[in-house]
Amino acid sequence: MKSLRVYLALLGVLAAVLGAFLHPLALLLALAPFDVRVLVSFLVDARSLIADLLGWGVLTVLAIMAAYVIAGRRIASRRPLHITSDSKPAPRAPRVVVALTAYNDAKATAEAVQDFWRQASVTKVLVIDNNSTDETAALSEAAGGTVIREPLQGYGHACIRGLAEGLAIPEADVIILSEGDGTFVAEDTGKFLAYIDHADLVVGNRVVRGLVDSDSQMDHFFTWGNMAVAMLVRLRFWDGRHLGPAGLTDVGCTFRAIRREALERILPDLRVGGNHFSIDMLMVAIAKDLNVVEIPIRFRRRIGRSKGASQSLLKGLQVGLAMVWDILTFKLPDRARETRGTPDVTPPSEKATGAKAGVAR
Repeated sequence: MKSLRVYLALLGVLAAVLGAFLHPLALLLALAPFDVRVLVSFLVDARSLIADLLGWGVLTVLAIMAAYVIAGRRIASRRPLHITSDSKPAPRAPRVVVALTAYNDAKATAEAVQDFWRQASVTKVLVIDNNSTDETAALSEAAGGTVIREPLQGYGHACIRGLAEGLAIPEADVIILSEGDGTFVAEDTGKFLAYIDHADLVVGNRVVRGLVDSDSQMDHFFTWGNMAVAMLVRLRFWDGRHLGPAGLTDVGCTFRAIRREALERILPDLRVGGNHFSIDMLMVAIAKDLNVVEIPIRFRRRIGRSKGASQSLLKGLQVGLAMVWDILTFKLPDRARETRGTPDVTPPSEKATGAKAGVAR
């Protein structure tokens, strides 16, 4: 069971916290006016047992790492050397469709549309309006965006709709998913395209010092939280050589680019409509054996009020726990069931066009 590594990691953290708590608890009980020697002795023994288990756990991990190193060296020494030429014709610039999620961020979304239109490879900018009540739709259209309204409320629903609508555009080679809240920098598009020839999915990370504004939502809580949950994903999809896939450090970053053929493979399995969509998309991609690469990007303070995980510590904790639960319970849909009834991921806008064409005939 692949999730066993995640359970063991969480159990180890819980044991460490419990062991650290037992020592001051024993000291406090020793001050009690009644005889607590038996209880204190039990707590001391429990703390020693936890320390021993953690110590043996560390030694076991070190032994496994040593075995990986030795086995890897032996295998590498037996492989014949193949010299190949990397000289290939320069590929044409990919045609990029950008999908921006938007919810009551009228001014910021319009500016994001304009910024992405300035990028050389962008051929279309879609704005997925998730039931905004302000001028998001009107200002986005005026800025050159194609506004598509997603009636199902939720960050994940807007993301899935944006990916589906981008895939429905025949000339799109790469679909970029981002947000219209002003936190991401459109000029970073070039970073994603620099890696897309060598990867199926390129995701951004917002945890590199110097690239993240100090007053952005990525404070200590969200930075450490993303790193911790990313480590659980790496344990869930373990790779002995690279310590997990893609060297993930940030699981909540929306800004990402995916190749058309890769999106066709994973879109039917994207079904999380809530705020933990980003991590679910990563796990679906990894489970489908896509090559995932993570790159550092810039991250700015958002314009307006947050509606997602960063609106409060409590909301962030709720989303984080949902992510952890998704890691523990993640499973791709049953292939047999899927062949009996493959989910229809045709964008509603395309369905409407087809329906009108059918009536015309």
